[in-house]
Order: sequence, then C-alpha cells, then structure tokens
Amino acid sequence: MPPAPLDLIYRREAIRDLDDLFDYIAADRPLAAERFLLEIKRACEGLRWFPMIGRSLDPDDDRVRVLTVRRRAAIKFFVHDGAVHILGISYWGRDLATFFAGREP
Repeated sequence: MPPAPLDLIYRREAIRDLDDLFDYIAADRPLAAERFLLEIKRACEGLRWFPMIGRSLDPDDDRVRVLTVRRRAAIKFFVHDGAVHILGISYWGRDLATFFAGREP
C-alpha cells in the first residue's frame, strides 16, 4: 500500500503571489492565466506525493526546495511534520533570491 500523501499548506504570502500572478497574466490573457494557475496548483498538489522533487536551496537542509513550472514560475516550499508548506510563488524574470528573501519556514 502506498504511503498517504502529505498535507498541503499555502502560506498567506503564497496565496497573495497566486492572486498577483493571475492579475498580471489575466490583464492580457484571462484564459491563459486561469490555465497557468491551475497548472501551478497541480504541481503543488503533486508535491504531496513527491515532496523531495525540485532543487534544494540549502545544502545543509534539503527540506527547503524550489520547483519550477514550465520554466516560467518557481514554487518555494518546505517539507516538515507530514506537510508541504508553500512559501511563495514567483513568476518568470524575477530575481528568486530577492523575491524569496524572508520567506523562510
């Protein structure tokens, strides 16, 4: 029997990021914005089953990771106590170190 999926928790900042991303894309292409956000949310759901995919951001702690979606969005997340915590979501072209600064577990 496969292990149960982890819980998925979106931090307040990550929810705000999704809203901002939707507004940014939807200004020109509302249908594309809806599809892309659904793809990001599916990627987050997939982390429940495969929480260690993506790239580790800290060589001393592999629980803080980043996963890219179509090389256009980056999802920063943290795996802890049976849950995946979505810390933030950045859109293509941003400096990730600056964008994710302060969004620690």
